[in-house]
Amino acid sequence: MSIPDQVHFRECVEYMEENYGIVDCVYIQCIKEFSQIQDLTQLDGKIKKRILSAFLFDWGKMQRHLGYVGLDAVYDKIKGKAFSNKIKPLRTRNLKKTELTKRKNEIISVFNDLSKTPFINDNKKTKTLGSTTASKVLHLCCPDFFIMWDADIRYGDGEGKDYFEFLTAMKNLWKSLDTTIAGLEKTYNKKATRIIDEFNWHECHPSNR
Repeated sequence: MSIPDQVHFRECVEYMEENYGIVDCVYIQCIKEFSQIQDLTQLDGKIKKRILSAFLFDWGKMQRHLGYVGLDAVYDKIKGKAFSNKIKPLRTRNLKKTELTKRKNEIISVFNDLSKTPFINDNKKTKTLGSTTASKVLHLCCPDFFIMWDADIRYGDGEGKDYFEFLTAMKNLWKSLDTTIAGLEKTYNKKATRIIDEFNWHECHPSNR
């Protein structure tokens, strides 16, 4: 991925904020509340309804793919001890400051583990949570480290190795445009990872402009 110039990046994010920024109130609250949960094995039904459902369905528009059975699969997966142990070392990480090559195996493993989680949908067909859901859930768990990877943004086969390459590209973008991104963070009171996601969304959805 080529690094955009600072003016173009800023104008794209400003456009997104002017036209769609208001919908992020749910996103911001979900990220804030979920970040306060230290032990994911202690998740309960109230958190599933208040945060996971709001984040994935109301804000993330994933209800058609997941349905409530898929939401249950997300909930069961992330509160499981195995996943909790995998994700714990990454929850305080910052993408820009992390040497990704040292975390490559962790990133690929946790992404594939989540994306390949199976569930049976309402039509009795076996599906998996998939790459988009995995990236959204990982971002919710580690909002300063993982960046969302929707269908129009992702490339490759949607596997963990491809997501690792995506994160590497996003880290390089962040470091190259650090001053611009920091200014936008302050202006819109959002994390750098969300600012970058808005830019990606703008660039990959020309029909919505």
